[in-house]
Amino acid sequence: MTTLAEALATTVAHLRDAGVPSPEVDARWLVEAATGSDPRRAPDRPLAPGEQQVLDELRARRGAREPLQLVIGTAAFRELELRCRPGVFVPRPETEVLAGLAIEIVRGMQLEERALTGRPVVVHEPCCGTGAVGLAVANEIDGAVVLIADRSDAAVALATENRDLLAATGRLRSPVEVCQGELLDAFAASAHGAPHVIVANPPYLPQAEIAQLEPEVAGHDPHDALAGGPDGHEVVDALLVAAAARVAPAGIAPGGAIVLEIDARRAADTVARARSVGLVDVQVHRDLTGAERFVVARRPGPDAGHR
Repeated sequence: MTTLAEALATTVAHLRDAGVPSPEVDARWLVEAATGSDPRRAPDRPLAPGEQQVLDELRARRGAREPLQLVIGTAAFRELELRCRPGVFVPRPETEVLAGLAIEIVRGMQLEERALTGRPVVVHEPCCGTGAVGLAVANEIDGAVVLIADRSDAAVALATENRDLLAATGRLRSPVEVCQGELLDAFAASAHGAPHVIVANPPYLPQAEIAQLEPEVAGHDPHDALAGGPDGHEVVDALLVAAAARVAPAGIAPGGAIVLEIDARRAADTVARARSVGLVDVQVHRDLTGAERFVVARRPGPDAGHR
């Protein structure tokens, strides 16, 4: 009978021939998903007949360049495992850096905001998809209030499902509300007041570039979660304008923040746009590959910093 080690080798070869970018890593995930066992830890264990059939199906789907997260149905994101489903944007590892930046900012605000107003720090995540970023914030921060939203019915349903599963297992240290609507308008009815932090991975690519992307992206991610419009940065620009008007109540120092994932080619443009709408302390942060992928900016507070 085929052992896990043999199944792993066959799967690696199949994925490599199909042009999958990370065949060794993906093959291990597929074998483990099909058998419930890590092939590195039990290489000599034979596959049961039913397991072989499942692995064949998973291997064929990944070989056809369906994203690994959709094939196995889950994605690891920071400390969480999130369900993934066709029709909803798949969270990427680089977006874990976005969540980390937001978490750092929320931690820094908490004591000051409670002392000044008695309010918890409020976090808004528009364009939430699976809910990955907002749920990561709620997993790692005590006592904040997190609202996540998307305009897509499928995304709202999946984000709600992920929220409920994590809450049921005690993984959320802050409450999370799921809303539906366009960008920050989705939160208009919230009883929690203005957000202290807006964090988002919005669509930011030009529409004309979508067809040129890897098959896993162009063929499976919703195009309206990828393309911001003809220019690409229309949604980023809209969020910056909205943040300048809505983020952080008066009194907090140095002011509430917006944290965005952007097109790395547009970092300088985004910094200029943020400053032009009145945001301050604008900073660019790099992703796991060194690309200028994230912008953080603040609304001026009583001790507004340098521009």
